[in-house]
Amino acid sequence: MGIPSFYKWVVNKYPSVTSPAKEEPEECPDGIYDNLYVDMNYIIHCCFHPQDLMHADIDVCPPMTVSEVFESMFEYMDRLFRIVRPTRLLYLAVDGVAPCAKMNRVRRGRFHSARLARSEEIEDYEMRKELRAQGKEEPPREISEVSDPNVIAPGTEFMEKLSQALEYYIRARLNSDPWWRDIMVILSDANVPGEGEHKIMSFVRAQRSMEGYDPNTRHCLFGHDADLIMLALASHEVHFSILREDVLLPNQAETEGNPKKPFLFLNIWVLREYLEIEFKILDPVCEPDIERLIDDFIFICFLMGNDFIPHIPSLETHEGAVDLLIEVYKTTFNKMGGYIINTDKVKDKNGAYLEVSRLEIFFHELSMYEEKIFLKRYELEQDLLLKTYHEMLREASESERPELRQKLDDLLFNEERPYDSIRLGLPGWKSRFFREYFGAKTSNEIGKLQNDMAQKYLEGLCWVLQCYSADVPSWSWYYPFYVAPFVSDLKGLSRVEISFILDKPLRPFDQLMAVLPMRSWCALPKCYKEIMGREEFDYPRLEHDTNGKHFLWNGISEELLPSVTKAVDKELTTHESRRNTARQEKIFLHRDSSSLPHNEVTEQTSHCSVQKLLIDSATSGIGGWIVPADNDGLSDGFFHSPTTNLQDITSDQTISGTFFNPEAANPVPRLLVNVRVPDKTVTGADISKRPLWHTYLGSRPPRIIQRPETLWKPSTPASPREEHKNAGTGWIGRGRGANALAAAQTQLTRSSSYSYRRGGGFHRAGMAQSRGSSSSRFDDDDGAYSFRPLGSAPWTATRDSGRSRGAGHGGIAQPRGW
Repeated sequence: MGIPSFYKWVVNKYPSVTSPAKEEPEECPDGIYDNLYVDMNYIIHCCFHPQDLMHADIDVCPPMTVSEVFESMFEYMDRLFRIVRPTRLLYLAVDGVAPCAKMNRVRRGRFHSARLARSEEIEDYEMRKELRAQGKEEPPREISEVSDPNVIAPGTEFMEKLSQALEYYIRARLNSDPWWRDIMVILSDANVPGEGEHKIMSFVRAQRSMEGYDPNTRHCLFGHDADLIMLALASHEVHFSILREDVLLPNQAETEGNPKKPFLFLNIWVLREYLEIEFKILDPVCEPDIERLIDDFIFICFLMGNDFIPHIPSLETHEGAVDLLIEVYKTTFNKMGGYIINTDKVKDKNGAYLEVSRLEIFFHELSMYEEKIFLKRYELEQDLLLKTYHEMLREASESERPELRQKLDDLLFNEERPYDSIRLGLPGWKSRFFREYFGAKTSNEIGKLQNDMAQKYLEGLCWVLQCYSADVPSWSWYYPFYVAPFVSDLKGLSRVEISFILDKPLRPFDQLMAVLPMRSWCALPKCYKEIMGREEFDYPRLEHDTNGKHFLWNGISEELLPSVTKAVDKELTTHESRRNTARQEKIFLHRDSSSLPHNEVTEQTSHCSVQKLLIDSATSGIGGWIVPADNDGLSDGFFHSPTTNLQDITSDQTISGTFFNPEAANPVPRLLVNVRVPDKTVTGADISKRPLWHTYLGSRPPRIIQRPETLWKPSTPASPREEHKNAGTGWIGRGRGANALAAAQTQLTRSSSYSYRRGGGFHRAGMAQSRGSSSSRFDDDDGAYSFRPLGSAPWTATRDSGRSRGAGHGGIAQPRGW
């Protein structure tokens, strides 16, 4: 997930950041990396349900068994290894329990997935019913072991099997592949708390804070989340690349006869060059510091939303929001008096890392563009209304046209009941927003909401900054509203006190209780299913809400959930208790590895003495400690295969143990001493200049500035810019009569980021895509792996149609639960 469409913006604005990845084996391949980190989440979903990846360019046969999933994953990881050829370390990170700040997003994705599965079942039932009525033969039903992607969550039986499968894969390769012989492999499975990419970056930060760390270590991180770019920048490591699949043009894979997508490297050292040029400020009030400029760039990009906080309503990546943020920052820098954040102090408990007064100046200047952006959106929506109106009338027959015209006039141009009841940007829009969305009518109610949202959003910005620069500051914190404040409401922030309470993450079963829909309860232990039937854990029905007000669903009390689940822990089996327990990373080496630790140290813990082996960073390039598993980490020579098609390991030569990363001191937000910075290859002429979105008419710039010749050539031709089309279905709805009206409503309500259905009702529309098959759902903001097809309506939830219409979640300004 991460920042919506940010990857597309980067590669379009700074084309030289990417270089093709070669997969052909070579004796001395160029670009060898020391460490390869793999964020496993994309691979797991890609291999579990490839048919649901919306931008698959060829027909995909879904797996039917768990074994097929694992074998597909092994093949995928082998490809990555052949491309990168790490010489020191392979780090495999599976998503563990997430912070509560992401819990609503995860829950939303799970419910979306369940709703889509239910719709498919109904469609299949109706199809079979029709075939029986016609006397035709029904197609055989497919029986699959992997039909529910919601089991891809910490604590499930599937994830326990996955952990065993990954251990088998590691041991098999260490025993058989000479390229693996001298590397260390660290496995951070789903029972290690934290999301995969954040566990990886915690490892990197701890390593670079160690004495003796090699500042020229070459890192490669595989993953499809756009926020990996920000995390890599925040590491202040120069020699860093992000590996990901290339974005193919539609049907290119089919025409070339190759179903496998090629890979690209996104090189952070080149992106740093671009940003250094981009952020050149005329007569700055202080000495330019590219490291602090990068930190500020990361921070202001949080305003576009991420996995933890929603985006500011006036900022959309496809509307050039990043260009606007950069422009405002540069023109406001001297007025602010310098940099906004100081990550040297990021672990300060009182928020000393944030210059709030400077941030308020930045927000004030940014707010000058807010109404201009809203007005342009409104104008584009009106243009779309007229275009849709005339297109539908032109396509209607002569006999249908009078009735259709009357219905369209009533729907689209009724002054008493305007189609867009808020009309963002027009006089009075803010009052209409809070009245329609929150039910707030008086100035006091509105003012309190504005203050509460601004305070919590500032907390969210600080929380995310600490996650990106240090570690999770609080596992229980979450932003309590479904929408961000308007940037013009972000004022008076100097009165806000920022502090977080460091607590513990939820247990895996507790998270499952919080995010699983009813159809996926089979993933829970029996005693937990019985709890789910109780009223306080009764989820609301996930239904399309015609008013658009009561969307999403109720939260679950973070105090109630653990207290209730602990009461039934005694009923768990030994195997279930293991699935519900937090673990530590595992490390694997070949017994002949030169990195094998020999220095034995005994550390006294609160419970017992623990024998630790110090890893020699001078020889391995990796620091930390190993606690050997039973039998000194040596296996008994046998390891069972997780699939029927792969052989058991009968002569295992690996050594395994528990890995302990060095405790990270304060982050080092600068280049380390003796780092060799690559020669610069980018100039100011390599950056294409684009007008700000709100300054020109229409949805496209008046002209396209040609890209300059770049150092790196993309592995596939660059696609021409296309007009952003709503959800890949075109600008206008098709059909006749009532169907045409429904199509018009669907298209129009999604033509802007914040819009209203007839009769009032605020909802967040899906991000428009510039190409129907240009990106993975892992780059957008639609929730955790909902795989909602483009063109489908956004889903909302109501528990009770008779609830108060005031707030989007039950009464005036009631905040959400996680």
